[in-house]
Amino acid sequence: MLLACCLAVGVVTILLPAPAGAVTGDVYALANTCVQIADRGGKNVGGQSGPFTAKAAGLGSYLFSGRDGRLLTATSGAPTLTPAVSPRAQWNVTGSGRDFTLTPAVAGSGRPREVRLTPATGCRPFPEPEIDVAGPVMRGTDAQGNLRGFVDSHAHLLSEQFLGGELHCGKPFDPLGVTVALRDCPDHEPEGIPAVSEQVLSRPGPHATDGWPTFSGWPRWDSLTHEQTYYRWIERSWRSGLRMIQNYYVQNRVLCEKYWRGDQPCNEMESVRIQHRLLRQLVDYVDAQNGGPGKGFLRIVSSAADARRVIADGKVAVTLGIEISEPFGCREVSGRSLCSRTDIDAGLDELKSMGIRQVILTHKFDNALGGTRFDQGVTGTAVNTGEQLSNGHPWQVEKCQTAEKDNPVLGYPRGQQCNVRGLTALGAYAVNGLVDRNMAIDIDHFSAKSAEAVLDIISRRHYPGVISSHTWTDPRNYGRILSAGGIVGLFATPAEGKPGEKGRHGDLPPDYLSAWRVLREQRSPDYFFGVGFGPDMGGLGAQAHPRPSASRNPVRYPFRGADGVTEISRQVSGKRVFDVNVDGTAHYGLLPDWIESLRVQAGPVEGPRVVGDLFAAAEAYTRMWERVEAYRG
Repeated sequence: MLLACCLAVGVVTILLPAPAGAVTGDVYALANTCVQIADRGGKNVGGQSGPFTAKAAGLGSYLFSGRDGRLLTATSGAPTLTPAVSPRAQWNVTGSGRDFTLTPAVAGSGRPREVRLTPATGCRPFPEPEIDVAGPVMRGTDAQGNLRGFVDSHAHLLSEQFLGGELHCGKPFDPLGVTVALRDCPDHEPEGIPAVSEQVLSRPGPHATDGWPTFSGWPRWDSLTHEQTYYRWIERSWRSGLRMIQNYYVQNRVLCEKYWRGDQPCNEMESVRIQHRLLRQLVDYVDAQNGGPGKGFLRIVSSAADARRVIADGKVAVTLGIEISEPFGCREVSGRSLCSRTDIDAGLDELKSMGIRQVILTHKFDNALGGTRFDQGVTGTAVNTGEQLSNGHPWQVEKCQTAEKDNPVLGYPRGQQCNVRGLTALGAYAVNGLVDRNMAIDIDHFSAKSAEAVLDIISRRHYPGVISSHTWTDPRNYGRILSAGGIVGLFATPAEGKPGEKGRHGDLPPDYLSAWRVLREQRSPDYFFGVGFGPDMGGLGAQAHPRPSASRNPVRYPFRGADGVTEISRQVSGKRVFDVNVDGTAHYGLLPDWIESLRVQAGPVEGPRVVGDLFAAAEAYTRMWERVEAYRG
């Protein structure tokens, strides 16, 4: 997990050479600069390994990396150079003007030492994945005043904490850099053979565990336990037109408790709080790389006005949601609810105070608020076991009462594929509580009966705050969502299905283009239309596989971005070169490549249209939030 800062004994004072009275700027300006460090007698610290790259480890915190890759590391004596990456290599810097204080991040690891720092050249860049996008950052609006940009409608940027924190390998950043952040799990050694979770969730058999810089075994489009949202990969998507991320804090208590490894709490509301803190640390880390607070490309927003301002400024607006199975402790055991209206009110008030604006009220299991939409196939069988553990009984099914239906479950009678459980009285209370607080209801993961009941409430109250974020509701509900003034994001499925491939979610075909056509037919003439994509990265959702026809009709690199200006080349991470034609959506940085694959697959007529609908999503989502905030009931 993330390093905790400690009080330190050792102190290093840095004297920046400058004319008398000159101000050198704040500590954040050191980020990514090349410096030489000398003691007061003029002797270089680090000898021939200087000069050093000052790599930000956080806001006002640095690693100093020499030309040979060794790091300036605190010891009980003078700082030394070591090839090993350890917390002792992290230094916290404070001060202003000429004098700065550098404090070891680990208590008792160094002594006070005064040095002189001067600008230098010839530094070795600190290792990071490349961006491989050329051109200026898109800012402002189009000629009609509309925001431009793609929307990730369903993300899990902090899944490192999910299911106990040990099932997921890697994290979106680490103060000690990419070599620590993008490591495989220790329990996957040797050669992925003991990686039970990876073999069950992704693909059977061993896998290479090398990680950075070779990545011979992961990330992959079908690997569900390895990190795919490293911050530089997110940065590549931002540079290519991503302008909003709807980030969902996620947890499942039952699965967390049953997984035998983990050092994180399984209580679902506590996980929400922890992931909220981690997200703010991620934003701070990105800021640190770019020169200080507010200077990074990620901004957490809690209002439509903030989102409009952030996106127009060319940055990514991150909205917040939850996707847990027991919100507010609303578990049900043998027909008895474990939460009350008081618990729901307190929970909703806490979420709103945190800036959370969209809520999924059921996830994998039935709960005290309503029934769930089943998972399909073998996954559904496994999740049904969790239903038994959570509620004391398996799913109960019946013949569907309406055209909308749930996913079929293995082992249950044909023709009976709807959950008998609908929205409960407590669930209706929670939905009305969300409306009263001007928060959005994401109906994904609700059973057909529950979703219908929610949409009935929305209709009666004329409320626009309804979302489907990643194709986990019956597509027949799209028309009601859009006509209410809500918004729909589709799971980022492949641009083209494989022969015989079935859709992952209900009646929809396996490819994104077909799902987009279904959605587009139901758009409302009363509202600005744009469509998001929900990759569900980090949430145990497989990504888009390579197009079967890519060998004869490939994405050709470099290609022009949707803004018409940027030029996007193959993404390089360490020694690995990623190509969407062979790798699919292996990580978050390949989402722009996936969008280009949609354009290529759709052809000259529909291609520009689907990309245009995706590029209109930033305006469509922001308008939806404006309607929600303006609602007075």
